[in-house]
Amino acid sequence: MYQDLIHLFQRIGIKYFGKYLKPLEELIKKSNYPIIYEKYVGQLFFYCFLSFSVFSVYFLLLFLVFWRLDFLFSILSSFIITITITFLVATIFYLYPFYKYNLQLDSLERNMPLGIAYMNIISKSGVPTTRMFKYVAEAKEFGEFSKECERVYKNIYQVGEDVVSSMRSIALRTPSKPFKIFLLGFMSTILSGGNISLYLNEETKKELDVYEGKQQKYTSMMGFLADIFIIALLIAPLVLIIVLTTFSLIEPIFMSYDILFLIKLITYAAVPVVGITFIIFLNVVRV
Repeated sequence: MYQDLIHLFQRIGIKYFGKYLKPLEELIKKSNYPIIYEKYVGQLFFYCFLSFSVFSVYFLLLFLVFWRLDFLFSILSSFIITITITFLVATIFYLYPFYKYNLQLDSLERNMPLGIAYMNIISKSGVPTTRMFKYVAEAKEFGEFSKECERVYKNIYQVGEDVVSSMRSIALRTPSKPFKIFLLGFMSTILSGGNISLYLNEETKKELDVYEGKQQKYTSMMGFLADIFIIALLIAPLVLIIVLTTFSLIEPIFMSYDILFLIKLITYAAVPVVGITFIIFLNVVRV
């Protein structure tokens, strides 16, 4: 029953909104999202319909039966709230693949220098190219880089493609332009009969230079943020509390607010909020 409904909404969504969903279709294919585009469209419209149906009934009952509000007001209010929630559900479904795409892109490009360096080490030991991708795929610490190498390996051993065709198909779908260029260069080296170890060695040096530059910028930024952290979370609150405490000996009210309340506000609200914001920012800004 569920699959039949998904299929129904899939046909409706693609028929009437297909041209508006083209960016979503291209992104799902690029992001290697583990679902078929058509099925995802069906889920999007099915859950929007489900949200609209459930919440319209819920708010109508809430306003009319439990709160006993005016009929016209209840109809309009429930409709507006339901439309807002449905739009929110549709927005989340639409934007989620874009969010996954950005996560994959960030992980791939962040781990690419170390992943290529690992490939370079494997290559120098005389391991064949196909086995090289297998070993990198098993090294999960390289994040999305390992997953892309796993896709190359699966295309070879499950689909039956040769290593060049497999790399070409992954290069066409990868979200990262630098990784695409790396694969195309790898393919050219194989096709031209070049030295794979030499190519990987040069790519390793180039990528590690870029990685080192990013690390230096990141270290400088962390030093700057550390200074802000000391000022915003240690010095500034301490100075404010000392000033307010001293002022309270003269007058218990400051700018129409009780000084004890202001001290509690700084201690239990301002400092934790700034601290949490700082931690979130550190997690977002990564190399």
